[in-house]
Amino acid sequence: MNPVDLELVKLKRNWRNIVKNNAEKPMLIALGEKHETDLFDGFIKSRLSEDYDDEDIFLIHYQEFNGMDSFGQALFEEWKEYYEMLEKSQENIPEWRLTISENKFKTDAFKAFFPLLDLKKNFPTIKDSKIFLYIAPIRISNIEELSVWVKEWCEICEKSGNQDIKLVWAEHHTYKTLPENSSAHSFRVEVDIHQLMQNTAAHTNRKKNSADTDFQQQILIASNHLSKGRYNEAEFSLKNAVKLAREQNNKQGEISAYFMLTQTYVADRKKEKAEDTYQKIFEEVEPDSPLEIQMYMNYGSYCLGNSKKAKAEKAFEKAADIALKIGEYAMAIECYRIIGTLNDTVLTRDKMIRYFEKCLEIAKLMEPSTRESSSLKFVASMLMIKYENDTEKKDALDKEMKNYFGEDWKVSVEKPKYD
Repeated sequence: MNPVDLELVKLKRNWRNIVKNNAEKPMLIALGEKHETDLFDGFIKSRLSEDYDDEDIFLIHYQEFNGMDSFGQALFEEWKEYYEMLEKSQENIPEWRLTISENKFKTDAFKAFFPLLDLKKNFPTIKDSKIFLYIAPIRISNIEELSVWVKEWCEICEKSGNQDIKLVWAEHHTYKTLPENSSAHSFRVEVDIHQLMQNTAAHTNRKKNSADTDFQQQILIASNHLSKGRYNEAEFSLKNAVKLAREQNNKQGEISAYFMLTQTYVADRKKEKAEDTYQKIFEEVEPDSPLEIQMYMNYGSYCLGNSKKAKAEKAFEKAADIALKIGEYAMAIECYRIIGTLNDTVLTRDKMIRYFEKCLEIAKLMEPSTRESSSLKFVASMLMIKYENDTEKKDALDKEMKNYFGEDWKVSVEKPKYD
């Protein structure tokens, strides 16, 4: 068993005790350093693929939190796929509908909770299962609204009397996002990073003083320093990792270490060094490779974080060009989707449409499975809004998407405020 798996086993054991001892709590919050909450995230993901005797159900949601009036709806839309999977395993089941409550609520949390409650009633196979909803939004538009949404979820859950549906959250134990919530139970995730580093080095390569072992150690040491805010120490370890990767002719390892360096400089507010390191990455990375695409996308995100929209667009455009060249069509669509979204304004509406329509052209080149996992549904759903009164374009687009994905192809998108 590798060291990370060993830590996951420890987490699993601790998790069972936490759930058992806090049955009345509608929410569980994992607290820790960044590397510890990252491991908890990995633990949650592992529950999707492993076969467990307790048959707990985990629903994972990483989508952005765009407001307390739309988050519940977004959850419901995502869970429809889970319902369809269960539907195939059982005949003559009631249709799963979004429950519209007559009660007045501050948020749309009820749109997420009540359908889960109905789901348990409709399927005898999961009637006695626990359902854990893990939310980890990649972006939060309003922390105060998220807090209100979470508290109302907990209130609804407690009033229902059901103790088998729980909300799960993870965050830094010191720099917390959500305020204290009496309905939630918080627990500490603790990982001995030094022991983990030693175990990883031993597991990766049994030979003492090997270059590969040393490289892994430097990466782990740097990660530990980063989680503690020790940027100079992290920089030193990562530069050592770059040197060791070169000695091994490990190009991917070298680029990964360079990328971690950019993150270190960003965190340490050394923008010039971060910029220089990105340029070094582009000099060293293998041309026309998926890794080159990813690095340009990372650079684009970095530019956006520093309010350099024009530079960001050029980076995503470059990434898309490479992706098209080597047949990574889903990545090309994602790049064009980002560029289009960056131009979701009254003045640049035509530019947005133009880039979204590029996505439609790329889709024609894709295999069905790749197309299904791309951002195409989102792009097309946005175009249906942007085409406004152009019935001809709308009908043609709807026909094309139904051909790809079936009748129920649309996804929920937030309509821009200026529309």
